[in-house]
Amino acid sequence: MNTELYLDPDLPETGTFQLKPDESRHLVRVRREREGAAVLVTNGRGRLAQCILQNSIPSGAVLEIQDGQEVPAPLALEVAVSPLHNESRWEWLIEKATELGATKIQPLVCERTEHHRWKPERLRRIIESAMKQSLRCYQPLLAEPQELKQWKPNSSLALYTAHCNQDHPRIPLYQIKTDEAVCLALGPEGDFSDREIAYLASLGAKGLDLGPHRLRTETATLAALAHWVQRGSRMLVVLLGLFLGLGWMQAPSALAQNNIAGTLSLGRLRYGGGGDWYANPTSLPNLARFCNRNMGTSLKVQEEVADVGSPDLFRFPWLHMTGHGRVLFSDQEARNLRQYLTGGGFLHVDDNYGMDPYVRIEFKKVFPELEWVRVAADHPLYREPFRMNSGLPKIHEHDGQPAQGLALVWENKIVVFYTYQCDLGDGWEDASVHKDPEALRIQALQMGANILRYAFEH
Repeated sequence: MNTELYLDPDLPETGTFQLKPDESRHLVRVRREREGAAVLVTNGRGRLAQCILQNSIPSGAVLEIQDGQEVPAPLALEVAVSPLHNESRWEWLIEKATELGATKIQPLVCERTEHHRWKPERLRRIIESAMKQSLRCYQPLLAEPQELKQWKPNSSLALYTAHCNQDHPRIPLYQIKTDEAVCLALGPEGDFSDREIAYLASLGAKGLDLGPHRLRTETATLAALAHWVQRGSRMLVVLLGLFLGLGWMQAPSALAQNNIAGTLSLGRLRYGGGGDWYANPTSLPNLARFCNRNMGTSLKVQEEVADVGSPDLFRFPWLHMTGHGRVLFSDQEARNLRQYLTGGGFLHVDDNYGMDPYVRIEFKKVFPELEWVRVAADHPLYREPFRMNSGLPKIHEHDGQPAQGLALVWENKIVVFYTYQCDLGDGWEDASVHKDPEALRIQALQMGANILRYAFEH
């Protein structure tokens, strides 16, 4: 299953159609897909179709629609932001705002906005690419630049203005509810002027406090968006589970020829405190290879890293955290991790020996109301797709204690699975690293596959 998403604004509801030339070239020349391959296509307005490649023509691949659905429209999350003089930073902001779920991007020309060049076609291409990369079925609207003093925001949206002026009232970001349609206004380098803040207030805007540090325009935009992104994450994980679910059913013989390169990344969580978050460097690539080979997933073999306090967290439906030493979350990092987990994300914590006392303390910052619970041996985590008869396997010995699978459960779903006294990630490493028996390595990889499947299907 090719879990890349392709865009065709003229996508029909049924029948066969020709994919647009640019998309066709990527599908046939870059992805090298052949007749019979499964392909996902959206029109950018909520229509999602599961198709079969009938004819691999680079200039116009022919697809047949097998099934289609209408994805519910997200709540409005509009961004009105001052364009940047630096083109690469401006384009990066547009890309990341799209990935984080902005539904409209309105460039605002303010008193302190620097000279910038308006390249709408290039920016639209960046938006299209970012929309497909993040598996979104709605393409955000890119509006023409407008003078702030002439701008009239949508009156049906809650309007918030992020600024640094302490003489004007501001609400801390973490106090803002995420269940409403919103428009976020963010100023240029140097901030909004007093006159502009007053004008925005006259439009009904409430001041927004993004924290004690001064942020660049693009950083402030992403920090604000990350607060609302959790409400779309659950839908993204559901879609990913659907896409991957098609792959679980493929025959292993076909998998050796397909999906090894992968389109979805496993994320490694980078945290502070001094612990070696980078331990077991061959573990995630080996787990990805195992799942691609045995279950039909389409996981990238190269892992990616996400900082615990970064909006990048929300790019990953599944994250892995390991190490031997101290773990430390700041208050902002704990809030960010909580938003990720309650919004549909999943975290596997693997104590590589020495993390446990810090894990117990730091996750109280994330979920002060939750306690770790033991995952029973008959839980689906130990049953699908590989049966672990005794529950969590024991890979390496340290303190003579049995392997323990612990969990933090949010709304009846495990959002953090903690493998303790187990060293599961050691079992995923190259055989030459620990020289474990092959049967033990396979058992560890099967357990890792079970964790991945649970995360995508629940």
